[in-house]
Amino acid sequence: MLNYRNIQIVKTIVLSCLGLFLVTACSTVPNNPTVTITIASPHVNNTTETLGDVIVQSAKLQMGIPYKFGGNSPSEGFDCSGLALYSHRINGISIPRQTAEQFKLGKHINRNQLNSGDLLFFRTMGQSVSHVGIYMENDIFIHAPNSRKNVETETLDNSYYKKRYLGARRYW
Repeated sequence: MLNYRNIQIVKTIVLSCLGLFLVTACSTVPNNPTVTITIASPHVNNTTETLGDVIVQSAKLQMGIPYKFGGNSPSEGFDCSGLALYSHRINGISIPRQTAEQFKLGKHINRNQLNSGDLLFFRTMGQSVSHVGIYMENDIFIHAPNSRKNVETETLDNSYYKKRYLGARRYW
């Protein structure tokens, strides 16, 4: 029997395979590729999603997974850069493991041009970049905040993150 969680798992597998196909089928990936996904289910509508949307869906499936310093998988937990790494890697996109390297190497994106799947960077400790989240939409992002919390969503309007925002990068 298909329940909501099983449908999400099937959708993730299908999206992951399509993402991997897109990345390996061509030598270059368009700036905003569109993948059409059709899933036969009374609970899921047919959708057209960008690769960024697929990255967000992969991250959303990790909601509630505990924070684990150095973690980068659902079985061990996630730290912030591990969640970003996992959500990209499962969709065939290679990004660096560490937050500072993710910030340094990604394509710069202006705040007014954010799309689903873009990485958001913050200075939460010291003088340099120290935290990353994945932009969803409407100034909402998903991240693994700290050892007292699980993977969750947050808003860029939160005063803590608003004053610590450093910029955004894109890898897809």
